[in-house]
Amino acid sequence: MAKTRKSAKSRAKAKAKRYTPSQKEEILAFIKKEGRGGQTKAVARFGVTAATLSAWKKKGKGATKAVVRSAKALRATGASKELRAIEELRGLLKEIAATEGKLDELKAAYSKAKAKL
Repeated sequence: MAKTRKSAKSRAKAKAKRYTPSQKEEILAFIKKEGRGGQTKAVARFGVTAATLSAWKKKGKGATKAVVRSAKALRATGASKELRAIEELRGLLKEIAATEGKLDELKAAYSKAKAKL
């Protein structure tokens, strides 16, 4: 059986899919909820590559710096006090969520270590 070659036009790369911040948060929350193997399940369920998920997770760890930068940008543009307060609260909620995720990981590790006794 002879293989047929596709023309260069038909082999053109697919356009990269873009994800909104809310979609990213949903996928990352799914991974966190699933625990071990969550990233692999997310790849299958959402069709996102593992490399993309890893980049999102790494970027999420620096979220507090981004919040500080965005708050400074709001001040520079003369945004209202209420808007700055809302932005600060949003940043704090993200930081709390990240810290709680780390706490859950530590509790799981503690439980595993305790079970070995």
